[in-house]
Amino acid sequence: MLTLAHLLTLLPDARCHGGVDPATVAINAVTADSRRVGPGALFVAVAGERTDGHQYIGNAIDRGAAAVLGTAPYSRLLADGMLAAAAPYVEVRDSRQALATCSTALQGFPSRDLAVIGVTGTDGKTTTATLIEAILKAATTSADAPTGRVGVITTVSARIGGSEIDTGFHVTTPDAPEVQRFLRQMVDAGCTYAVVESTSHGLHQGRVAAVDFDIAAVTNITHEHLDYHGTRDAYVAAKALLFRSLYQSPAKPGIARCAVLNADDAGSYGALLAALAEAAAARGVAVPVRSYGIGGPHQTHLDVAATDIRYATDATRFTVTWWGGAFPLESRLLGEFNVSNVLCAVTVALALDIDPAAIQQGIAQMVGVSGRMERIAGAPDFLAVVDFAHTPVSLERALHTLRPLVGVGDPPGRLIAVFGSAGLRDRAKRYLMGRVSGQLADFTVITAEDPRTEDLGEICREIERGVRESVGADRYAIVPDRTAAIQFAVDMARTGDVVASFGKGHERSMCFGEVEYPWSDQDAMRQALANRMVLRRA
Repeated sequence: MLTLAHLLTLLPDARCHGGVDPATVAINAVTADSRRVGPGALFVAVAGERTDGHQYIGNAIDRGAAAVLGTAPYSRLLADGMLAAAAPYVEVRDSRQALATCSTALQGFPSRDLAVIGVTGTDGKTTTATLIEAILKAATTSADAPTGRVGVITTVSARIGGSEIDTGFHVTTPDAPEVQRFLRQMVDAGCTYAVVESTSHGLHQGRVAAVDFDIAAVTNITHEHLDYHGTRDAYVAAKALLFRSLYQSPAKPGIARCAVLNADDAGSYGALLAALAEAAAARGVAVPVRSYGIGGPHQTHLDVAATDIRYATDATRFTVTWWGGAFPLESRLLGEFNVSNVLCAVTVALALDIDPAAIQQGIAQMVGVSGRMERIAGAPDFLAVVDFAHTPVSLERALHTLRPLVGVGDPPGRLIAVFGSAGLRDRAKRYLMGRVSGQLADFTVITAEDPRTEDLGEICREIERGVRESVGADRYAIVPDRTAAIQFAVDMARTGDVVASFGKGHERSMCFGEVEYPWSDQDAMRQALANRMVLRRA
């Protein structure tokens, strides 16, 4: 528990109003959600995309808030009757940053006691974070730490001391109070490493703003989230916030620091990150930069590279060359994009001076991530897969990865893709994803994926426009109900086919209107397979 006066020392631009001495105001929690306010809490009013948290100040005070923090002028709140004159009110320029700062202070600055690795990018963040976790677990597992000394926060879940905690319905970094609470639990559980998946939304909204990072890694940056960021440059700038945090974080004794970049993709962000590194060096902050990529004639300056890559249905095998030598790797993950994810994780581990033997063990032991190229059992003579691919680039990579798994014969197997596109999100990718599927899949089933308040039929028609550039009406179908769409694809499957449902992956809800309904692509696929078997027996 801290006092408001103590928190004010951490907020240099803050101005405290009200008739109470801040040294006498005890703060035991901080939240930006008025519904979570209890006696003694600091309520932080954040102006969001759809709602302004200042509107809920009265509700927070009624629930026992000890103080309120926000960006609105104190005089305006008084004039509007939103705040009583005696209530302690802290006025700041950036309430999101203040929320993160107060959250880490209340948790005792946990990231200072951990080696913290941040992972960002458009695709592959969760897989890469999980790969890093697997390597670090292999390196730290012992008799007194049978599950390793690693904690991880991804958009799927948080894992601390072997226990898994669900982080929510949809893909985003948890809010700052939750991030700091997870980090504190990691320290208390004896963890030495923390892996934090950092989305562009999470970075832009300051959810990891008060985390002291030691390693920052990027997987790739492609067309995504322009509905939120507006432009690609703004999207890249949001991703770069992870590296700004790295350069601003103080060095920790005995913990390596590094910026890890994808050389195969650096054209989209390399100049910006190079400028950040140069600016940091000018301030006396020297952080090594390591690049990784698929080895070849075009890549002559890689710090970590994959060579002699061999793909098989059971595993992917290749040799890692790095600044200290070379060693073989075997991964159960499929596709070239997963080679890139593995390389990113390997580069992080090597930067942390992890032994190659632990890297080999960790990579070999990782089976996969929920909703990432996840094989669903129950298909008798074809392959059923659930994958999170929800952008044009990730869908293209997924379809290329699955193509070699399609059976040969007479008739030949087919690659059947089921997907939609989210409402109230980037409209341009709908057509682009349709075009990718029309070019690379043998049959496309267009369906729902979180239409929200948009017209589902119109979303499907925008996808259809892209599909029809490459195929005729006999090569696709529109089945708006996602359950029926997956059943449709499973029912049409024959020997040697691959049926893949894209876009939902690990998510456990689907949004219609403004309501989140329970949903699981895995459950829908399993039920569709079971229904097919029942019909075949009848």
